[in-house]
Amino acid sequence: MKLGAVVYALIAVGWLVSAGAVFRGYGTYAAADRWYQLAISAVLLLTGVMFGVGALTRRGLVSDDGPRICRQGWIVVIALVGAGIVVSFLGESEWGAPYPTASAIFIPGWIKRLQVKYYEGRAEAVSSGGPGGGSRTGS
Repeated sequence: MKLGAVVYALIAVGWLVSAGAVFRGYGTYAAADRWYQLAISAVLLLTGVMFGVGALTRRGLVSDDGPRICRQGWIVVIALVGAGIVVSFLGESEWGAPYPTASAIFIPGWIKRLQVKYYEGRAEAVSSGGPGGGSRTGS
């Protein structure tokens, strides 16, 4: 899952940067109350940490084996998205909404499907004798 780990790492960095921006009151979050900034930045930070764990373990958050966090980390991500939605409903509409967190629900499953398709393609290529579908003969 080398490529999947890279995707997880890039996503984790994105969420961690977002958490820092919200914490500092960037953009529409500048007008928000401090409790709102702290709550949203905590949700973004924890989401980034979860994706960082997926990258560091190189198993992702929807793994078939490995530690519990790798097998059921997607449940924690869903809970964090739910917490972000609750916080956004508690705040004012002009304070900014944590819309990027909703996409976090779909990312672990998407990466898992890509990984499964990759290994299926490799197995098919090996069984057929290569990417050309058989042995090559010169003319």
